[in-house]
Amino acid sequence: MSTTIPLAYGTGTLDLHLDGQQFNITEINPHNPPALENPHQAFLEAAQNPTQSKPLADLVSASGKAEPSVAIVIADHTRPVPDDLLVPWIVDALGVQDAQVRILIGTGTHRKSTQEEIETKLGAETAKRFRVINHHCTESELINLGESSCGGPCLLNKIYVEADIKIVTGFIEPHFFAGFSGGSKGVMPGVAGLDTVRHFHRNTLIADPSVTWGNLEDNALQNLCREMVAMCPPDCMVNVTLNLDKQITGVFVGDVIEAHRLGCKQAIDEAMVEMPQQYPVVVTTNSGYPLDQNFYQAVKGMSAAARICEPGGHIIIACECSAGLPHDGEFAEQLGQNISDDELLQQIMSIPKTRHDQWQIQSMLQIGESATIHLYSDLSEDDQKLSRTQACTDIAATIADIADGKTLDIAVLPRGPLTIPTYNP
Repeated sequence: MSTTIPLAYGTGTLDLHLDGQQFNITEINPHNPPALENPHQAFLEAAQNPTQSKPLADLVSASGKAEPSVAIVIADHTRPVPDDLLVPWIVDALGVQDAQVRILIGTGTHRKSTQEEIETKLGAETAKRFRVINHHCTESELINLGESSCGGPCLLNKIYVEADIKIVTGFIEPHFFAGFSGGSKGVMPGVAGLDTVRHFHRNTLIADPSVTWGNLEDNALQNLCREMVAMCPPDCMVNVTLNLDKQITGVFVGDVIEAHRLGCKQAIDEAMVEMPQQYPVVVTTNSGYPLDQNFYQAVKGMSAAARICEPGGHIIIACECSAGLPHDGEFAEQLGQNISDDELLQQIMSIPKTRHDQWQIQSMLQIGESATIHLYSDLSEDDQKLSRTQACTDIAATIADIADGKTLDIAVLPRGPLTIPTYNP
């Protein structure tokens, strides 16, 4: 008896066919709540009655200026935030002119979004209405707001800092470092300087066991994020939760901590799944487009799978990687060093100054200490060799090789990190 499971892959799916008699297959999916019937109305109600902040309509008068400048920070092209809806709604609720508004793409340390990607993200008409600016973490247009309690510089984008009204959008789901996405993360690292991001992702922090999926209140990285953003907080946060079809299931408007906290309560109920056991083989994805555009992001899917993978087990991840590793930043350069995985991890843990992108490599290598990682992707042969994973051209065949004729328990996460399985022995 054959079992077919469609895996999220790029903009489509990849069918996984497995022998249901040889393998005990557990398919793990997030809850998939229905979309809000009228998300715009839900936004209007939340904007008029925000959580512990002024209504959006009152922010102009609160600024003390007749025509205040407005900065709206949005995520880049790798995040499925429905900013094509949120940005026009926010501007209308504020009651300001388009010329007063600048849309700041929170690229963090990622590359700049192209014009095509901006128009895809915002919609062609919205992209034309406003001045849209890519944040760049190494340019001189940064302001140093001081140091965190642990000694890191707080460098934030000048446009954001100097705006009379600051808004940040985002969507909330469990996150492998910060506990949850959205909230303060839209600002930090979204519009932060490289030295700030390096401190925020330093080796000891990434290795901290509190820095993990679904942990919000005692997460060392989330706490640092909140501390830095408090030096120049947004006037209002507009975050959403989404279902599997990227439709809005909840709208959370208000204080960047308190409104975010409410959204996290909903997100954890939708994504976290308690499991009774660990598995020798876990098949996962990176939830398809837009998150599976490159190998850098694939670590999230690996991390979700690692939560229920037996020590010494196998993680097989399907991630299209249409944009490659990528080769911008220092990610590919570090991966390509002619040293072993153990030596690379030791290097990362020993260097005093964090290198760009090392945190993603550190996380992957930590996973690789207890599991073999197999990658099914569209990477070139050269990039596959740099990835430090086992190449997989047929997922079912790879599982058959691992099983070697034996019956195996297999877990499958068709939506990857949209599902956060949890095993508590």
